[in-house]
Parts: sequence; C-alpha cells; structure tokens
Amino acid sequence: MRSGDGPDFGTGAPAGKPAEITLALDAGGTVLKGALLVNGQFVPGTFITRPSASQGPASDTIASFADACHELLNFYTSAYGPLDKNERVRIGFAFPGPFDYAGGIALLQGVGKYEALYELSVRDLLRAEFQRLKSACADTMIDALASANIRFGNDAFMFGLGVSLRFPSERLICLTLGTGLGSAFVDKGYLVSGKGGIPLNGMLFAEPYRDLIVDDYFGRRGILKMASERGIFTEKNDVVDLAEEATTGNAEAADLFHEYGRRLGEMLLPYAAAFKPNRIVLGGQISRSFPLWEKDIQQTLGTFSVPILQLQDGMIDVFRGIHKLFEGTDKQPSASIHK
Repeated sequence: MRSGDGPDFGTGAPAGKPAEITLALDAGGTVLKGALLVNGQFVPGTFITRPSASQGPASDTIASFADACHELLNFYTSAYGPLDKNERVRIGFAFPGPFDYAGGIALLQGVGKYEALYELSVRDLLRAEFQRLKSACADTMIDALASANIRFGNDAFMFGLGVSLRFPSERLICLTLGTGLGSAFVDKGYLVSGKGGIPLNGMLFAEPYRDLIVDDYFGRRGILKMASERGIFTEKNDVVDLAEEATTGNAEAADLFHEYGRRLGEMLLPYAAAFKPNRIVLGGQISRSFPLWEKDIQQTLGTFSVPILQLQDGMIDVFRGIHKLFEGTDKQPSASIHK
C-alpha cells in the first residue's frame, strides 16, 4: 500500500486480508450524502454531499448515485492504489420509505422526492448505469462497481443500527426528527418489531396519535402547524427560527417547544413502558432543539424516564448502520428485524 494526498484510513485492511469497502449513501430528498467505510470504520475526509437530483427524471437520479459511488471509490484508490482483485466493494443506501428494501424497488409517491423511480428497481438501474459506463471506458473502478453487492435500508433503521454500535448491549429507542419522525427499536444490535407493543413494521410514523398520526405531529410540518395555531408562524419562519426565538426569550416560542416535548413524551410513553429501553437516542435537525424540551419529555415519561442522548452529527451512525447491512455476506444480515 502507498500513502499519498488521499484520506488517512487509520485502521486500514489487515495485512494479507482483503479490505471490506463500503460505499455508504444517504438518499435524502434534498441532499445526497455519502462516505467511505473500510472494514466498518468511517474514513475521515471522505464525506461527500451534493444535490440529490430526487425531483428529476430517473436517469438523472441514477447517474447522480453512480457518480457519487465512483467518487467514494476513488477516495480508496487514491490512498491505497489499484483495487486488489479479492477486495470486496459494497454499495449501501439509506433510503426513505415507502420502499421495498429487499427488492431495491422505490415506492415513493406524493412526497415530492424520487417519484420518477416509482416501482422501478434502483438496484437494477444502478447496475445498468455501471455497465453503460463500463462499455464507454476501461476503468477497473467501474468494473468493481458493476459487480458490487448493492443493498438498501430504511434511513431511520440505519441510524438505529449505527447507534447500536455505541451501545451494543442496550435496548434503544432511536428517533430521527426532521421532515417527519423516523424510528427504530433496537435490542443488542438487532432491530425489533411486532412484539412488546412495537408496531409490526417497527416504525412509529403511521401510528395513531390524538386525532391524526405520529408523523403529523413531530416533524417539521407538525411544529409549524403548532406555531400557526399559536399565531407565531410567518412564511419566513422555519423550525430553526422558532428555536432561536425560544432560546433568546420569546415566551410563546418557548411554550411551543415545551408542548412539543410533552406531546413527544405522551406519544412515547406506552412504547417506553412496553419496550423498557436503556436509553432514547435522538438524531435529525429538529433534535437540535432538544435543550428546549428536555425537561418536558422527561417529566411526561415519568417513571419510564431514561437517559436521552441527542447526537450532534448522527450521519456517521447512519453510515455505520449501512455497513451492517452486509454483515453475514449473503446470509441474513444484522439489519434484519427480529419479531
């Protein structure tokens, strides 16, 4: 191996053993994010971000995915030289639902992102794009990409699996608070669903809460609706602006976040009582407002209150969770849901 101007791998491939090279991509509706992992370790300096091309034609979206994969694999070869023929390249996606994750088929409709991929196999389209690039130019990296194992996982599940690597012996409720509410129940590194009061799909977003469903209350639109009901919403305001106002002394904005915390605790209470987590872990943009409602959620959880950790940057956890999709090679991966 040689060193150069590329990223510092730290813990690279053990001598004499082929590296496990994971190209991890988070397919957000606005931004496509990616990183390189070697033997399950995030490689500093390889984080990429670009517009997601989620609202264009399918061909543009797939081309963007392919280009991001090529860029990530280039990080590896720039640091280590040409790929060894025995080194395994895997491509993993954290994708929002609805999505057939086993089949690699997108099922999003009416949500303003990736709708051109509806009922299409993202896996097959990406492989076809790599084959097209392979026929256009001789490139060993394209060869490796064309033969790569490609897998998909729910974005909130990938966050939960990544977080479980921090707390491998614990039961966790992991929430991503952003456009909506993503969730994962994890027990000692495995996703759990369909038992102990947990929904059959392991997700909370579609569960009934008050007069609507969970997703309508705890994401961006839920907070903005609360602000509108209180008469403190303007077209120029977003959640980050409301949080700033609450932090700087706006009593009405502060009360909004107190109520948000009480409602979130109320919604979580039966799940915390049934699942009995060791901790709750928060990610996503809205989780950054956690100091404004920490006391409220804990008080509402009452006797079922547990430590709550808000991660400043949960993307590394998502990427590490994507790597777990490939554990067990072609056998049942650790990302499987335990029922």
